[in-house]
Amino acid sequence: MKVDTNSLNLRDLTKDSFYAVCLLSVKPEQVNHVDSNAISIAEASFSESAWFKGIYLNDIAVGFVMVDVKPNENKYYLWRFMIDAKYQGFGLGKRSIELLLIELKNQFGASQLTTSIVSSENSPLGFYESLGFRLSGSLIDGRERELILSF
Repeated sequence: MKVDTNSLNLRDLTKDSFYAVCLLSVKPEQVNHVDSNAISIAEASFSESAWFKGIYLNDIAVGFVMVDVKPNENKYYLWRFMIDAKYQGFGLGKRSIELLLIELKNQFGASQLTTSIVSSENSPLGFYESLGFRLSGSLIDGRERELILSF
């Protein structure tokens, strides 16, 4: 399958579009690294600082991103990020993060994004490092390794 990453975009979820995003899933070996989109959307509805978007290739839902946004503290934490299993390996993850950084900079004036990973087999550490994230040396909740990207 040939994929044009220039056709990728981030969109607000609506009552008509959220279900398609909820049906997306990662590869079986990645399941322990990210909660389902349905759980994420439910959590976002109870959070005052959750900012989330569906990731679309043209009009097809291919992923989800959620950031804990605290502009008054200049803190932006990549809370959830996923690309559906069948769309992985085509550069959509990298392009999604690029689009996310543009959105965060334009909307909030952000210049740094933090995330975390659980170190284990199949962890997304290599993916994040390839985008410029660097390990900070800090642990979150005593078990997740913090990564920081300045942009």
